[in-house]
Amino acid sequence: MKQIAATAVLIAACLASVAHAADFQSNYISVTKQGTGPDVVLLHGFASSSDVWKGVAEKLNNRFTLHLVQVAGFAGVPAPDKVPSNYLDTIRDEVLRYVQEQKLDDPTLVGHSMGGLTSIRVAAKSPERVGSVIVVDSLPFFSLIFNPSATAELVAPQAKAMEQFLIAQNETQFVEQAKRSIAILTKRETKRELALQWSKTSDRKVYAQLLRELMSHDARPELKEIRCPVTVIYPFDEGANVTEERVRGLYGTAYKDLDGVRLRGIADSFHFIMWDQPEKLFRDLAESLSATSKPDSRHNP
Repeated sequence: MKQIAATAVLIAACLASVAHAADFQSNYISVTKQGTGPDVVLLHGFASSSDVWKGVAEKLNNRFTLHLVQVAGFAGVPAPDKVPSNYLDTIRDEVLRYVQEQKLDDPTLVGHSMGGLTSIRVAAKSPERVGSVIVVDSLPFFSLIFNPSATAELVAPQAKAMEQFLIAQNETQFVEQAKRSIAILTKRETKRELALQWSKTSDRKVYAQLLRELMSHDARPELKEIRCPVTVIYPFDEGANVTEERVRGLYGTAYKDLDGVRLRGIADSFHFIMWDQPEKLFRDLAESLSATSKPDSRHNP
């Protein structure tokens, strides 16, 4: 009986969350809610699902109200009827609109990969609406991974060529390319299959366009507008010859214009830290959330 009662409570809570999120209407993002407490907005990465946060959400929803954002066009979610010419800007603006319309109280934005870039851009555009930001393996300029001297102008032709290349691929070619990419994003074989499924069920136009936008958008000039505490969590793997010194140097340089930024490294992990090192990531997230939940934390990063 206790198990049945507990299940009934869980189902009721889930239904309530979905119903509450339904009052926010958007063609570009959807949001589901769970838990109680201070507001935390969770944003997934490129070609991913909000389910990437499932393990983290299960541990946090007894202390925080979680708002899980899903971008239209990824992981089986239909693309908008008309994809905006600058989808990254639209996603940023829709997340900000959600924060404003739902009257979230100094929320913490937690973003992985593309979601991390979106988080810092929301905080830069509307500093008064964001309490803190936690970035999980994301640079303010994606192309710095390949070239520390990259500029948006230099990368633009390459990014456009990549977009066209992805659009032109047949299904077999696309899947093989996605497999190669995913192999260096997570160590866990079972999760590679899940990530591949998300890529395969993503809208190809959205996939290609957002990769172009990610490659060519340099958000470093926006960092100076951010007023809240920001923690950047990055992975490194000595076994793959990716040393902490090298990664910390890359991130430290990329975020040098962001006053008070906190850099935290997690060892033995690829890009999907929530899969490769879930306990370590949860520890750092919980610590950062606790630190920024203090009333005066926004003014004392």
